[in-house]
Amino acid sequence: MTGHFERLSALDAAFLAIEDENSPMHVGAVAIFEAGPLARPEGGVDIEWIRARIDSLLVPRYRQRIARTPVSGHPVWIDDARFNLHYHVRHVSLPAPGDERQLKRLAGHVFALPLDRSKPLWELWIVEGLAGGRFAIVTKTHHCMIDGVGSADLMIAAMSASADAPPPAAAQRARRWRARPAPTGAELVLGELR
Repeated sequence: MTGHFERLSALDAAFLAIEDENSPMHVGAVAIFEAGPLARPEGGVDIEWIRARIDSLLVPRYRQRIARTPVSGHPVWIDDARFNLHYHVRHVSLPAPGDERQLKRLAGHVFALPLDRSKPLWELWIVEGLAGGRFAIVTKTHHCMIDGVGSADLMIAAMSASADAPPPAAAQRARRWRARPAPTGAELVLGELR
């Protein structure tokens, strides 16, 4: 076989199956941060540093999307050859000085929208404009990807290092990441038989 795929567990497949427009199956988190060393002289925070940090921390699952086997329709993970970090790590600003009510409204809007199943099932929103020069990170990750705390772990890890330090060596590996070939229909059928 040349294509790579990994079957979802029965529980994770169930999280996909029971999701509908009234019952999204994603997990969300909101955290507020002081800008600290990420503050830019012209205002706001260093968005590109945060993106590079997130990129350096991504495990392969966060670069994979769902595909379906041709016979049973069972979901499988495949590398997303069109993975675009800027789609997943988004940047918005509240009208300054943003308050908790505005942040809650924005987070509610983010959490209400379904994740695009043609892409890896996560989003991270960097929200600037909070009073006192603070910013927030809002994460949304489908339950089939995580144990319930994975997206919050990514958010905390991303913000745990000094902004003076360059992104870790993992950032170099992330920039070199290449999607493995997607499986053919025949490979998926053979995989179902195993």
